Amino acid sequence: MLDYKLLEALEMVVKESSFERAAKRLFLTQSAVSQRIKSLEEKLGKVLVVRESPVHATRAGEMLIVHFRQVRQLEAALAEQIDFKEQDWQSVRLGVNADSLAVGLLDALAPLLESERLLLECVIDDEGYTLDLLRAGDVAGCISTQSSAVAGCAVQSLGSMPYVFVATPTFAERYFAQGFTQTALMHAPTAVFGNRDSLHRRWLGERYGILDDHFPCHQIPESHALFDAVCFGLAYAAIPYAQAKPAIASGKIIELAQSERIYTPLFWHHWQKQTQEAKRISDAVLAFGRRVLPAQEASLHLTAL
Repeated sequence: MLDYKLLEALEMVVKESSFERAAKRLFLTQSAVSQRIKSLEEKLGKVLVVRESPVHATRAGEMLIVHFRQVRQLEAALAEQIDFKEQDWQSVRLGVNADSLAVGLLDALAPLLESERLLLECVIDDEGYTLDLLRAGDVAGCISTQSSAVAGCAVQSLGSMPYVFVATPTFAERYFAQGFTQTALMHAPTAVFGNRDSLHRRWLGERYGILDDHFPCHQIPESHALFDAVCFGLAYAAIPYAQAKPAIASGKIIELAQSERIYTPLFWHHWQKQTQEAKRISDAVLAFGRRVLPAQEASLHLTAL
């Protein structure tokens, strides 16, 4: 029989990537946390964490953490059935793309988080990769470009995120005076979200055959800062239309090529067994999709990762 206090220590150590930080979160000494992990490893006869910096789980450790999180979900569902409600704040961990946060996801979740005393833990990644977080049991739900559900989970369509290519008028005159051409795109500095295979990188490759090392590129893994790079005249970029619309209306930036808008289908994935709070989170995320994301367009779509 597993001791769930030991599993709790394992999850926190991996979550915080540190024995010291995990001890602070659990209100224990660092030696007590180390002893709990050691006891669990001795009981199972397996190494569960790699004691490097940062600390991370082995495959066996990852499987135990997934099990522990699923048990907590089941316990929460049982508590609802017997009309028992914890008074403390509860955490909900979601995998989200930064652009959804930039265009209003938090606004959609805020009333629920406050009324249900929920603490949101956002794990931010490109929408092409967030499903890996759910598959690994690291989050209870995620927004993804993937339309197929993973085992034990359900999926619902949110709509499409429209992206527009924008720049300041001065930047556009300097780099795109001859049009939105392959040559211009190979010389104009752009800004992309991080260094992974992002939407913008895939668009350049699929639409124009431009490889990663054939264009100047700022890597900015934060949506608002990436948009600021455009507004400061440092780069052009693919920006969610809802985020760019006010600046376009004011003339601060311009859309470079309306015919090149990208509509990225987004889907909400979650565990099939949900507590009432989790169901209400799903309802809030779906309401965000109806309010912010248009129905999927028959325009340019990129291949999902």
